Amino acid sequence: MAKNLKDIKIEGSEAMIDSFAACIAAAISYWGRGYEYEYVAGLSGAVFSPAYWTKEDCAAWWMEFGNDRRIKFLGKALGFHVRESPAVLHDKMQDESEMSLDMKRFWQRVKEAVEENKVVIMGTWPCWSIVNEWNDDVTKLGLATVDGPVGELCKPYWFKKVYILTEGPATFTRKEAIRGALRMGADIADGTYTQPDFKYGGKLYDEIIVGLEKKNFCESCGEKSCSCVARTMSRIHGAASGAVDFLEMAGIFFGPELPKPALESVMGSYGKIAETSKTYADSEVVCDNWADNGFRSAFKESLMAIQTAHHEGARIFRRMVEGI
Repeated sequence: MAKNLKDIKIEGSEAMIDSFAACIAAAISYWGRGYEYEYVAGLSGAVFSPAYWTKEDCAAWWMEFGNDRRIKFLGKALGFHVRESPAVLHDKMQDESEMSLDMKRFWQRVKEAVEENKVVIMGTWPCWSIVNEWNDDVTKLGLATVDGPVGELCKPYWFKKVYILTEGPATFTRKEAIRGALRMGADIADGTYTQPDFKYGGKLYDEIIVGLEKKNFCESCGEKSCSCVARTMSRIHGAASGAVDFLEMAGIFFGPELPKPALESVMGSYGKIAETSKTYADSEVVCDNWADNGFRSAFKESLMAIQTAHHEGARIFRRMVEGI
């Protein structure tokens, strides 16, 4: 049967998955391959530290971007080639008349790719999506997005980051891919990895603690910002749970090359983050108790415990990967 982009589904709970990794996993499935979301998310590095997007005003979406810089590594690990859209200056984003010749040529390639049923992944605020239907008006492109309210919000703009993916052979063995992911994972976990406008190494936890001291945790959402708290914690819970799954799988592949005590310690740190954040991932619990100072105090203590677990885990993670 011929491939049809309309058949692409982005799987997973929209409140917990990394939408970029979920789009890559959907592309892999579309090509008839068997990699799970958890494996893709681990390879991308999304599970090892929250990505804090400093340019995002709404706290609900702090973690939605900043995880795509590893896409060429993913291509080598999973088997696809990448064509990346030209960079766009921020102050020229809103004016289509500022579209460069290179960008116009790129969008012609996007049109051709979509019409040929190839995978195009696009940064559509507030999440990543796959273009599944062409329209000459870019704002009216058909999209496959995450299920739920987030997917309903996703809107395409010509100046957002776009990747055209073409399936091909993987150039890394699975063990090589996991090794590369662990080494990058250590960089992401302790904040060695950097890119403009994003912070890693658990820096998001600092920002959440600062937000707890304000009347409104999220200035954009005001009195409704308790829902931003819950979404942020849901994403943290989902990421940390994914880290445990990926590390467990890595331990099977590497065996004694990954010292068991160190591996179990790092998994324990992420497990603690997952378990502690789970309580605050429930929007009903958070919003019902948000005005209670005692609840906020307990929440702050929990965040400090998460922070400690993250930093301790990152320190051991760094030492652990030096031997592989």
